[in-house]
Amino acid sequence: MTKRVLIVDDEPPVIEVLKDFFRQFRHANTYETASAKDGAEALIVLLRGQFDLILLDMHMPRMGGLELLKQIRGLGVNVPVIMVTANADTRAAAEALSGGVFAYIPKPFDIRHLDHLVALAVSTGSSARGG
Repeated sequence: MTKRVLIVDDEPPVIEVLKDFFRQFRHANTYETASAKDGAEALIVLLRGQFDLILLDMHMPRMGGLELLKQIRGLGVNVPVIMVTANADTRAAAEALSGGVFAYIPKPFDIRHLDHLVALAVSTGSSARGG
């Protein structure tokens, strides 16, 4: 089964690393990835398509991860979100978790941890369409 994943990050090298990770995962699923460079672009992508998982950077220009999380939940999109950040701000982590993220993971990524979280998220998450 193919699962669609949206990767939202303002750093192109991070997006490429994550796409490589998804190509390597050996779950019961294969993964198709799409990407956006900030929350505003991600909102447009989400309104055009359906995703099974969102990997979301917390700190980005124009619209950051927490703001995008509020927007997508406001649209009724109930897709599992894994929040990623290079910043070890515990208050922001708590805000992300209370905002309904599936998990919070720091950069740089531990591939085994990310692999485990993705497998859990896509097996327990419900897919929803925005709009």
